[in-house]
Order: sequence, then C-alpha cells, then structure tokens
Amino acid sequence: MTNDLRQEIRTLLDGTDCIRPAVLRRSLREDFLYATDLPQAADPGAADEFRRTAEAAGWRTAEAEGWIQLDRIPDHPAGICPGEAGPETRCCRSLLARYKGEKRNGDREKRLLLKAAEEGTAAWEKACRKLHTEWAGALRKKEPLPDLPAAIFGPAAGDGAGSSGQEKGADR
Repeated sequence: MTNDLRQEIRTLLDGTDCIRPAVLRRSLREDFLYATDLPQAADPGAADEFRRTAEAAGWRTAEAEGWIQLDRIPDHPAGICPGEAGPETRCCRSLLARYKGEKRNGDREKRLLLKAAEEGTAAWEKACRKLHTEWAGALRKKEPLPDLPAAIFGPAAGDGAGSSGQEKGADR
C-alpha cells in the first residue's frame, strides 16, 4: 500500500536531477519513516537542494552513510489498517479505546504502524501483536500508553464503515 507520505517524497525525488533514479524505501531506523540513496544517485548540490525542499515541506532529515533519512508523522493517521482488522488489531483498538489514564507521545508507534501498513496485513498484525504485548506490560507497571487515536486501527465493529461482525450477522 502506497501512502500519501511516500508519494510526496517520491514526487520530490522525481523532481530532483539525478544520474539514476533514487531508491526510496522504509527506513531501517526506528526514528525515521523513509530513507533514500539520493546522495549516491545525484551530485551533492542536488541532494542538498532535495533536503532543503523536504525540510521546507515539514520533513525532518538526516544524512549518514550515503542515505538521507526522512521523517514526518501525521497528527491523525486514521484508517491506515490494511484490510479488515484482525485479532491483534482489535486488541490494540480496544486497549486504546478503554484506556483513560495519562498518555505519552505515540510517534514511535505511528512510525511502526505506517511502515507495517505499507508491507501488508501480515506485517500489520505482527506490529499490532508487538504493541499489544508492550501496552499490556505498561499497564501492569502503571505506565502510560501512547497518545494514538483508536481510529488508526480502522473502524470499530458496528461503526457502519467497512466489514464488521454485525454486518456479517445481518446476512444470516
């Protein structure tokens, strides 16, 4: 699944003068969404101009080892769940919906979920399983959960959007 953030960076890269097309991939770093090998595909002036343009558009950038790392977290990335919500997705949504305590910054989780959504349903469920396990441990230790909208996990059953158990039952 290609999201708007990836498309925005791809458009910026396509508008940059390069020796060859620059690679754009999900960053291997937890603190960045994307990485591009533009410094290897263009002259230094073009790579510097790309960084200035990306930063002017709200992206945080860093360059190391021939790669430019890029990050920008949307405030409300609702509905990025690829396909129908699986069991781990529903557990995360339920925990967040019921949690009424103090919240902490959720950017790490948003990055993880945005990357997983691009990979597909299996990667998404794996990410949700990781988060569900972390959050259960945090609750046992009375630590805050991330400030994430429950809608990031897609519509709740019965919302009328997408497929839900209620709709399936109505067909019987």
